[in-house]
Amino acid sequence: LKLNQRIGALGRLAPWVSRPVRGTRRHHKASHMPSREAAAAPEEQALAAEDDPMGPRWKSGDRVYAVWAGNGCYYSATVDEVQHAKRTLTVTWDDHDASHRTVSFEQVMEPSEDTKAWSMARINRRVSVRDSPGKGRCLFINEGVEAGHVVFVEKPTLVALPILSQKLWAHLQKLHEAQPLQLGTITFHFAALLSQLQLDPDSINIILDKFVPEPDEEPGEDVVRILKSLHETMPEVLQLGDKPMDPRRLQRLVSAWRYNSFGHHKEDGLVLYNRISMCAHSCDPSCCWSYGDEDAFVLRARIALSKGEELTISYLQDEDLLKSTAVRQQKLQNWRFTCQCTRCRLKIDVGRGFRCRKCRVGVLYSSVTGGLEPCRVCCASPNAEEVQMLLHLEEEYVLRVENLDKTDVSDVETVYQAAIDIFERHWILYVMDTMLWEAYREKSPPDAIEHQRRRIEFHEHYYCRPTFILAWCHEEFGDCLQNQFAHRKWQYIQEFQRAYQMLAILCGTNHQYTASPYNKLWQANCGGAANGNSASAGTPAEAQAAAASAAASSATVAG
Repeated sequence: LKLNQRIGALGRLAPWVSRPVRGTRRHHKASHMPSREAAAAPEEQALAAEDDPMGPRWKSGDRVYAVWAGNGCYYSATVDEVQHAKRTLTVTWDDHDASHRTVSFEQVMEPSEDTKAWSMARINRRVSVRDSPGKGRCLFINEGVEAGHVVFVEKPTLVALPILSQKLWAHLQKLHEAQPLQLGTITFHFAALLSQLQLDPDSINIILDKFVPEPDEEPGEDVVRILKSLHETMPEVLQLGDKPMDPRRLQRLVSAWRYNSFGHHKEDGLVLYNRISMCAHSCDPSCCWSYGDEDAFVLRARIALSKGEELTISYLQDEDLLKSTAVRQQKLQNWRFTCQCTRCRLKIDVGRGFRCRKCRVGVLYSSVTGGLEPCRVCCASPNAEEVQMLLHLEEEYVLRVENLDKTDVSDVETVYQAAIDIFERHWILYVMDTMLWEAYREKSPPDAIEHQRRRIEFHEHYYCRPTFILAWCHEEFGDCLQNQFAHRKWQYIQEFQRAYQMLAILCGTNHQYTASPYNKLWQANCGGAANGNSASAGTPAEAQAAAASAAASSATVAG
């Protein structure tokens, strides 16, 4: 459930894959956001009300973050009504949850500027599009940016959701059910048709200007079939007489959406952006992203960027960045290019480790030439027969792991027990550690803790940059340690600290994902209930500052 809620931030949509729908708020793992109302004494609240000469700042239609009483966390919402006498707001949650809609003034804070789309002029001052040798048009930064800082925030050119034309969506679904489209989904054709029907000429030209592998592509069989069907059955709905559709133009729009769009993070649909679509892929991306107000794309620096550096993102899911170079290269063929990033050019793939057959302690890593490097402990080199045997076993295990049913825990355990005798620091072990972590986290926490520890170890060994997966691994690891070993405060605080700091880079300190670990840091470091010290959270901003301070000096606080 946690993964389903968060999957929207993890990766760019593959050309034929539909993005899972995020879970609702009520499925969010409970955490305890220290709200002002909960933390401050009644006398302090009364004084705060008297010291507010400006009065409430909110009005109907304002965007805010408010505490949802279901778990005490902040979520984005829109103000419906302001009750001045009661000092409360009635809000509509972004996921349309109908519960706990009335919140007090003390439980509301302004949304960060990081979530609001920038003007195109401001974006163009920050970044520029230039030709890159061998890659075409790419995006570059015009000024230095620190890790975690916003590069820019862009509004979508179009958000193509079924609700925007339900009859068209239903018609395409019927065609797809009768004879499946070659792309395996109707979303790209729906988005292309919607572009032609709803966008102004300038916006359509933005989409037509996007990269496609075959600019002069002839109309495909699916495009011809769809247009013929629409002309015959739905001309009055689509007003085709007023907006005739050229098959070649529609095919170009379909390809532009296929190769440049993102899966919508909440619904079954697509989103296309102008500048963001110029970002090239890297398996070690310099940038990451989250979503802001009205589907705005918030691009952040994952690492410190210097003026003139290229901006890159990953077209793959975070979990795919933890797979071997060969697997990543295969997946990227969906976009019809071969990645030449720094990770893909490494001569040794340290995500494909084999246990040394001689000393049984060291690791043999795979090389790009198809061999294995010498053991890093005993320095022994495997002979040609051993190399072929190990590589053949790897192929068999990869196929076996790809077909595992994660609900069949005993089978996963059997494969895992056999694999650890052959492999060491191999991505297929990480995949099985993930399955076993999920299987044991409730029924056998000690086993779950070990598999989670191994997941973190492999991730940091193979790809050390912050990812959402690694951040949540640290947070969930901290949860388990706190539940199982409450006396190890130093250890679970460190895990929450790492999760907080990574998520602050990935999506900012005001994002709801970051709220969860800093809630836990605040409670662990500033709650002080066990020692009889009643710490007040103050305003949400003060609570966040307290958590950040705790993250920066957890060892001192723990002492």
